[in-house]
Amino acid sequence: MADYLNALAEIISSNVKILGDAYAQDGRKFPSLDEPFAPTKSAEAAAVQEATRLIIAAAAQLTASVRSPLEVLLEQATGVYATVMLSFANDHNVADLLKEAGPDGLDAKEIGKQIGFNGAYVARCLRYLATRHIFREVKPNVFANNRLSSALLKNKPFKDIEADSMTKYDDAPISALISHTTDEGFIGSRSIIEFMKDSKGYVSPLSMSNQDRANLFEWYEKPGHKWRAHRFATAMKAPAKLWGQGAYASVLDWHSLPTGSTIVDVGGSTGEVTMELARAAPQHKYVLQDLEGAIVEAKRRWANEWPEAINDGTVTLEVHSFFEPMPVKADVYFLRAIIHDWPEADCHKILGHIHAAAKSTSKLILLELMAVHACPDELTGGRTIPYPLLANLGLAVGGFITAADMQMLALVDGRERTPGDFEELGRMTGWKLETIKPGPGMAAFIFSKVEV
Repeated sequence: MADYLNALAEIISSNVKILGDAYAQDGRKFPSLDEPFAPTKSAEAAAVQEATRLIIAAAAQLTASVRSPLEVLLEQATGVYATVMLSFANDHNVADLLKEAGPDGLDAKEIGKQIGFNGAYVARCLRYLATRHIFREVKPNVFANNRLSSALLKNKPFKDIEADSMTKYDDAPISALISHTTDEGFIGSRSIIEFMKDSKGYVSPLSMSNQDRANLFEWYEKPGHKWRAHRFATAMKAPAKLWGQGAYASVLDWHSLPTGSTIVDVGGSTGEVTMELARAAPQHKYVLQDLEGAIVEAKRRWANEWPEAINDGTVTLEVHSFFEPMPVKADVYFLRAIIHDWPEADCHKILGHIHAAAKSTSKLILLELMAVHACPDELTGGRTIPYPLLANLGLAVGGFITAADMQMLALVDGRERTPGDFEELGRMTGWKLETIKPGPGMAAFIFSKVEV
């Protein structure tokens, strides 16, 4: 046991040194948890990201090893309170109020007065979060922002945030993602076990909880939920904030394609992928497809950000449902975080429509999270993981992906997939998995067409 604990401690110690050296080389100190979050170039370096993952994996495993089983299990069992407290603080704009209060913080009574809650309750809620390093309790019952809570900030003065519920989370994708997760995700989670036992004709646990047989996206279109749909669209921009720009353009050598090749961004919303690809390789033609509401938003976005691309024909905006036959014979079909949103039968239908339209030389790119087993396997066993860490690096990598997998189950009866799952999905729909290109957040699964 001592060797096991020493091995974990050594992973932490050696990789903390890597972090310190990297920041020192850039003339910086490692950011304090007590300071507001600010992205740094040092954090983007590959060596720093790898060291960070190893520290997280080892620290979490060390904690699980030395704590009593009862404490570990109770921490997990009471995790629902973390969801509720985070929802309370985020949706009531506590971080925004504390930003205006400054580093000295604000008394819980005053916070309660500003947001309409009893101050004693506020103090207990924020102390729960501060104990878990979200916010700081700078004096008894006085709270201030820190590195984690400042990531919840919205892009407006506190007094203006609630003026329009539709735009509350605009330009604040991390806050929008947390709100979406603690709202729809929480509602859906209540019915996961019952749904897995017997779906009773509901399309997802969320559908079961709501006693409504509409899927998530149909539910968003119903009266009273348009603001949720708008928040969801904002939340989906968070990966770019978390993982940085350039992830889409790097998945393929776009300049190796013949000039004038056609790339379809399937279900591309307002064009996050299309805009990045078209700027990186403007010699090609791009088709951005989505439902009418998304394309209306896309027209506004492109008119504001890059109207020339529309006017000169580099980019075409097209209303299309991927559950209908694909109208474009393209060289590349790009789907970002689409497949995990749908049950298996629907995924077969989506990829089947694309297969029917594709050329013999077409490529299919699925940009998705890559689930990894907690034990070594044949497809992902090439990477050497330091002893005694889990094969998926536990909370450092597998933690986020397994949580996302549960979110997909709760909201849409979708799933995150392992490489083997993607290989099987391709085999069932006429696509051969050729390459997996891991990225900073998602992996690109690149398929070629197989005639069936």
